[in-house]
Amino acid sequence: MATDSSAPSTADSLSAADRGLTLHHITVRFGGLLALDDVSLRVPPGRTVGIIGPNGAGKTTLFNVICGFVVPQSGTIALDGRPFRPRPHQLTGRGIARTLQGVGQFNGMTVLENVLVGARSRKAEEEAWAALERCGVAEHAAALPASLPYAKRKRVELARALAAKPRILMLDEPAGGLDADEIRWLATLIQEADCTVLLVEHHMDLVMSVCDEILVLDFGKPIALGPPAEIRTDPKVAEAYLGAAA
Repeated sequence: MATDSSAPSTADSLSAADRGLTLHHITVRFGGLLALDDVSLRVPPGRTVGIIGPNGAGKTTLFNVICGFVVPQSGTIALDGRPFRPRPHQLTGRGIARTLQGVGQFNGMTVLENVLVGARSRKAEEEAWAALERCGVAEHAAALPASLPYAKRKRVELARALAAKPRILMLDEPAGGLDADEIRWLATLIQEADCTVLLVEHHMDLVMSVCDEILVLDFGKPIALGPPAEIRTDPKVAEAYLGAAA
């Protein structure tokens, strides 16, 4: 299991129950649509937690709440036992990095310059190069992202997030568009991460192999929470994905 070595020292005095990220009874409505319905989740330091569910289940909305792009109608977020009111421009400073579905790169900048956007210390260039090496794309540092194959661009996206040296790494469908070899590489990267990982993903083999715990959403409502072995055999999860006939 990964350890959260980048957590601030002030967390050392906290009880184990207070450490990490906690969502309490999050509810989000978009007009008449109930996107998240009383969702609670605790993400302890150093754990990999998956969030899965059918299309439209509310997975990305939950990520957007954590990142401050969506303000819930009710519920609270705590980070290390203290109220956390996220603002997108403050996330890196709070030790949170996120990748997007697909790729969200600046095509007029080189790969290295894109990754430097994520670095946040005085050793920014050193951290950017280390992240590129870790993700296997250092040889493309001078290239423009649009000139690279899609799988390489996904690696650049991961490198940019890792360059921030996050305590919480949020991955939104990182396996999308990747082949089996790339997904195996991604699984190893997640398993060796030295931080907490929150993973939204449709590729179930990846989720089951890397996650310590999985939250299942269906129409915005949590229907199951537990380790992969339990989620794999939960009839409510099968019904949500396959229908009542399952």
